[in-house]
Amino acid sequence: MTPYPSSLQAHPERAGTFTFRMEAEHPAYRGHFPGDPILPGVVQVEWALRLGEAAFGPFAAFQGLEHLKFQSTITPGETITLSLAWDAARNELAFEYADERGLKSKGFARFAARS
Repeated sequence: MTPYPSSLQAHPERAGTFTFRMEAEHPAYRGHFPGDPILPGVVQVEWALRLGEAAFGPFAAFQGLEHLKFQSTITPGETITLSLAWDAARNELAFEYADERGLKSKGFARFAARS
């Protein structure tokens, strides 16, 4: 598991909303890419899934990703908001990463029905 940024904060008044500032020395940047670091998409998905379970309870078996789009890179020093929304009827977690300039990435994770 990739550690969260040390500045990660949940916003209890808005379930599923988190903010963090990406520190330049974060381990996710190692080797991705030297001299021009960007936060890997796989880390963004991992954090969304883990924080989704923290916000909305455990999910059933992972079924896949849909409509995954990476529109802008997340680089050191940026303050990011992660917004999550759980749709229980569809067993789907929507996630969006954004900063003050706009959307960074988004997607949907599908899960089996909870038993």
